[in-house]
Amino acid sequence: MKLETKFNQLKKEGRKAFIAYFPFGFPKISYSNDIFLALQNAGVDIIELGFPFSDPLADGPIIQKASVTALEQNISINSFFANIRKIKKEINIPVVVMSYYNPIYKYKVGSFFQQLNKNEIRGTILVDLPLEESANYISAAEKSGIDPIFFITPATSVKRMEKIAKSAKGFIYYVSATGITGPRSLQYKDIKSHIKRIKEISDTPVCVGFGIHNNQQVKKISSISDGVIVGSEIVKFIGQNHKEKNFFKKLENYVRKLKS
Repeated sequence: MKLETKFNQLKKEGRKAFIAYFPFGFPKISYSNDIFLALQNAGVDIIELGFPFSDPLADGPIIQKASVTALEQNISINSFFANIRKIKKEINIPVVVMSYYNPIYKYKVGSFFQQLNKNEIRGTILVDLPLEESANYISAAEKSGIDPIFFITPATSVKRMEKIAKSAKGFIYYVSATGITGPRSLQYKDIKSHIKRIKEISDTPVCVGFGIHNNQQVKKISSISDGVIVGSEIVKFIGQNHKEKNFFKKLENYVRKLKS
């Protein structure tokens, strides 16, 4: 399912998107597909699947630690796509990949997007690739029918917002606060004001991430945006509970309560 189709469906149903992030290969490569299905069964609308990188500029300590664990298993883009191929027939929600430019560049940008298309992945988020240097990335995404998703932060000027809005597809990722990922308190008034400004220049859905870690925050952010993105809190739960009996069912129940 394409992202545009998913957001149109949610709009008709009067719902907002709940987007869950987790890094491929954490806590073990063999767990990745079961985690994926647990999130889907919990009612997650979109999954943001991270491809870990050794120098994660935007990630806080929770996701950094998870990324190190994944990288210690010698994950690769080939193993990433191999796992997606095994599970894609069971996937009925959109998947986007979040990573950094270095591993994609090393793999070759065109080849990476061809693989995304073959494996029915619908969007990409590259944390460290600024709009001004993304012409080849945007071109490759468009040729493959993949949505390039860009960040807007509280520090983004209106002029730059307009440039980003012209290139962003799928959804715009609004960063709730400057800094790295991880649980924090949120300034709802400021977030609402910035989203309103983005909406004045773009029809692309706006989803909010960074810092969201409880059900109350999910509800408040959903009321002022098109969707909410939860990452660190889910990754923390996985890290603390993956050795327990019936872990995947517990993860499903936890996320269901988080998004309810």
